[in-house]
Parts: sequence; C-alpha cells; structure tokens
Amino acid sequence: MITLVPFATAHFDPLISWFRNEAEAVQWAGATVTFPLDHEQLQAMLDETLDEPPQRLAWMAACESRLVGHLQLAFDWRNGIGRLARVGIAPAQRGRGFAAAMLGEVVERAFAMPGIERLELNVFSFNTPALRAYERLGFVREGVRCSSARVGSERWDTVMMGLLKAEYRSEPGREIG
Repeated sequence: MITLVPFATAHFDPLISWFRNEAEAVQWAGATVTFPLDHEQLQAMLDETLDEPPQRLAWMAACESRLVGHLQLAFDWRNGIGRLARVGIAPAQRGRGFAAAMLGEVVERAFAMPGIERLELNVFSFNTPALRAYERLGFVREGVRCSSARVGSERWDTVMMGLLKAEYRSEPGREIG
C-alpha cells in the first residue's frame, strides 16, 4: 500500500542519494537540474508548492515507512493542465509496482481538482518501464522531440504524452470526484 506524503526538507538527503550520476539526475528531473543534486535545487522545487494556488505539488511515496518514490505535479492553471514531472523510484524498490500505484493516485487527485482537464508529461524515449506505466494509465504518445536533451556527449529524445480527463473518466470502473 502506497501512501503519498508531502515533500519536505527531511526528504532531501534520501532523494539525493537515489541519483549517482548526471544521467540518472537528468532522467529524473530533466536537463534543467545540475548534478550533483543539492538542497538548494530541491528547496527551489519545494518553494513552488507554497504559492496560492501552488505552481506544483510534490510528494514522497512511502510503503511500510520506507520511502519508495517521488513525484511532482506542476500546474498551468490558466489552461487547466497538470504536468506530471520528476517521477522517480528508489533504486532498491524498482520493478515492484510502486510507480503504477503512486502515478494512479496522483492522476486521480489531479483530475479531482476543479479546472484540471488535461494531464501531460515528458519522458525520455529509452525509458521503456516508464512509457509502459504511463500507457497503462491511459496516456497517449503525442509526439517526439528529437535530440531534445544533451547529457554528457549523448543526445536524448523526449516523448510527449497526454491524457484528457474525459478520456480517463470514460474507462470502465473509473469515477472521478
């Protein structure tokens, strides 16, 4: 059973420990972060949760008091869009279904918010487990930004995915607040 707890400064060091190199950090948070991750970068992310309305929400996922994941939901309130971002699973917890559980919970929460009609995300094209998890939730590939991120000497492609509230609701057995 996954429990989402609001991201807090006490989570900074455990989260930082999940990323051993630049490629892992960029895969988690995109090309705007610098490696090594530090408290200053994470505090800036946390500060965005304090606005009213918030620019983003951020959580740690826990299972039986172990931190197993992290994810964020950024907002474009004017256009009714939520952006799933910075989804990560603790290295020792990967492959155990935690991503699907925490993503499902956040999708439900997002679509229960007044005015949110669309969720979207970006994921690197080589991240097959993440692509599968998003597609199982109903996200659709909408395009690819080729060579969109530079990591060391490599160039990575980004897959853009989206999910409309009406499409999510229409799946059998799903009811949203």
